[in-house]
Amino acid sequence: MRKFYKYLSVLLVLAACAEDETKPVSDAEYFPLRKGFYQIYNASETNYFNIDDSQSRTFQLKTEVVDSFLNQEGGYTYTIHRSERETPSAAWTFKDTWSVRTTPANVVVSEENVSYIRIAFPAVTNRAWDGNALNSLEADEYVLAATGKKYQLESGEEVGPYIQIVQEDSADPITFMDKRQEFYVRNIGLVKQEFTDIIYCSDADDCVPGTQVIERGRIYVQTLIEYGQN
Repeated sequence: MRKFYKYLSVLLVLAACAEDETKPVSDAEYFPLRKGFYQIYNASETNYFNIDDSQSRTFQLKTEVVDSFLNQEGGYTYTIHRSERETPSAAWTFKDTWSVRTTPANVVVSEENVSYIRIAFPAVTNRAWDGNALNSLEADEYVLAATGKKYQLESGEEVGPYIQIVQEDSADPITFMDKRQEFYVRNIGLVKQEFTDIIYCSDADDCVPGTQVIERGRIYVQTLIEYGQN
């Protein structure tokens, strides 16, 4: 009888392990939402107003999930506060509030009351969707370009798995460059955002066309340096 119970115990342990291994993992975990979860990024931004007028700055950005409420779809919408500081030793200054909700089909981020579909499910390579499907802007196709097991943070820490979402990848060496992409890591969220949307000077009176002198546009890079739970 003792042998029987010992055998039964082994079977139960093996069954529990098998259940854990086959338990499905939600793709929504690429954008973790729980009260108190925060992320801190190093950011650099350059705005070009004309050939001779541009403005650059570096700063830190903090995002934190501060609240949640039941939405009309029967799920939850999470409130995210965004704050900035010019140096790591400076105090945080509140910038604005975004909201995020997840559905069985996607992750929707509302930035200044404009909703964007940041991630569509299932999060598999070559999946494409209209990031502007829930707003009044013209269609903008996003593509989940790659997935991977390991992503190295600025600190050197290896985390994963990750997905790479390309929002735009088009350019003409004479006239413009529009390249936008984001990287998300499971249980951490957005770890890097790269945004380049610039117009090159093509007027011979102001520049030598084809030399990629930037006339106007914006270049922005945001990289995760810290994350945690308050």
